[in-house]
Amino acid sequence: MNWRSKAGMSLAEILIGFLIIVSASVIFFQTMHRFRKDTTFNSENYLASSLIEKVLEDCYQESELNLHGMQAIGLADAAGKPYTVSTQVTDKQTVFFSNPPITVASLPNLHHVLDDNFILSVKTEKKPGFYELTAGFEWKAESGKGRAFSSTRILSFTGDKEVLTSFSMTTDKVKERLVKDLFNSTGSNLEVRVGSIGAQNLLVEVGHIYYPCLDWLNSADFKDRQQQAKSLEVFSDAGSDDYARCSRLYFEMARDLLHLMMSLKPHIAGVKTNISFIANIPLPTRFVAESRVHRAGVSYRQLRRIFFNCILKVAERYEQQLKKADSQRKQRQMIGRLFNINRILHVNREFSEEISSAEIVARTDRFLGAMLNFFRDKDPSIYRMTDQERSFIAQNKLKNNFFMPRLIGELFKEIDEFVVVTDLLPPVQ
Repeated sequence: MNWRSKAGMSLAEILIGFLIIVSASVIFFQTMHRFRKDTTFNSENYLASSLIEKVLEDCYQESELNLHGMQAIGLADAAGKPYTVSTQVTDKQTVFFSNPPITVASLPNLHHVLDDNFILSVKTEKKPGFYELTAGFEWKAESGKGRAFSSTRILSFTGDKEVLTSFSMTTDKVKERLVKDLFNSTGSNLEVRVGSIGAQNLLVEVGHIYYPCLDWLNSADFKDRQQQAKSLEVFSDAGSDDYARCSRLYFEMARDLLHLMMSLKPHIAGVKTNISFIANIPLPTRFVAESRVHRAGVSYRQLRRIFFNCILKVAERYEQQLKKADSQRKQRQMIGRLFNINRILHVNREFSEEISSAEIVARTDRFLGAMLNFFRDKDPSIYRMTDQERSFIAQNKLKNNFFMPRLIGELFKEIDEFVVVTDLLPPVQ
C-alpha cells in the first residue's frame, strides 16, 4: 500500500511539473517573441533616427557654405521655392545617400533592410530668414507601420544687404576743405564765394568724392599696410603665420577700399546732375574746380584698381593656403571665401586693368575644375556647389544670384561714367 501511494504521488508530481514546464515555456516563448518584436521595433527606429540626422546634417552643411544650397541639394527650385520630396534611399535614388551609396555590393545587410521598405520624405517651408525643414521615414514594421520624424531650421539668404561705411565726410567738413583748396582761404563761407546754388551743389558733391579718395591714398595707415603686405610676400610657406598675415592685410585693404568706394557712390549722381553749373564759377577758380573734377575721377578709378589688385592677391594666396588647411572647418571656410572672390572677379572682369578678361575667365575655370576633381568623392556639398556654380556661369546668372558681385558691378559701372563726366564740361570762354 505504501509503495503504491508513493508511486501515485510521483506521477502526479511529474504531471504537475510537466504542466509547469509547458506553462513556463509558453510564457518564455511569448516573452521572447514580444522581446524580438520590441527589439526589431527599437532597432528600426534607431536606424531611421540615424538616417534622419544624416539628412538634416547634409542640409545644414549645404546651406552653411552655399547661399543656394537648398537648390543644389534638390529641395528648392531656382527661385528658392521649396519642393516636397518622397523617395527611396537605396541605389543612389537620393543625393542624401549617394556618397557612399547603399547598394547590394557595398552594404548588403543595410540594403536588405531599406530597399522597397523605408521611404524618406522631406518637407520644406520657406519663412523670412530661414527654412523650416521636416525630414522623416515611414516603413513596414512587424508591429505595424513605423514612423520617425525630426525638424530643424536652416538659415536662408534674405536678400540684398546694406554695405555700412565709416569713411564719408560731413558736408560742413567738405565745404571747409573746398574754401581752403579753391580759394586758399580759411574761415570763409562757400556760399559767399560762389553765388550759384547749382555750382555750390556741384562743388560739394565733387568734394565728397575727391577729398576722401585723396586722404585715403595719402594716409599713413594705407601706405603702412601696403608696405607690410609687400614685405611679407617674401615668405613662401603657405602654412606660416606670416603668409596668413599677408593674406589678411590684402583682404582688409580690399574690404576697406570697397566700403570707401561705396560711401562715395551716392555723390556721383549729384555731380552728373549739376555739372553744367560749373560755368557759373568765376575764373580763375573755375579752372581749379575743373581740375578737381578730373582728379576726383582719376582717384576714384585708382581706388578701384588697387581693390582689384588686392583681391587678385587674396585669391592666389587663399588657393595656396587651402592646400595647407589642417581641418575640414578651415578648408570649408577658405573655399567659401575663394568662391566669393572668384565670383566678384568673374562678374566684373571687364573692369580689370591689370589682367585681361579672358585670363580671369580661364582662372575661374581652372579653379572650378580643381574643386570638382578634388571633392568629387570627398565632400558632396562642395562638389554640388561647384557644379552649380558652373551652371550659373553657363547661364550668365552669377550676377543675378549673388548680391555682392552685382553690387560691385553697379559701383564700377558708375565709376566709369564718372570718369568721363568731364566730357560734359562746357568750353571755357
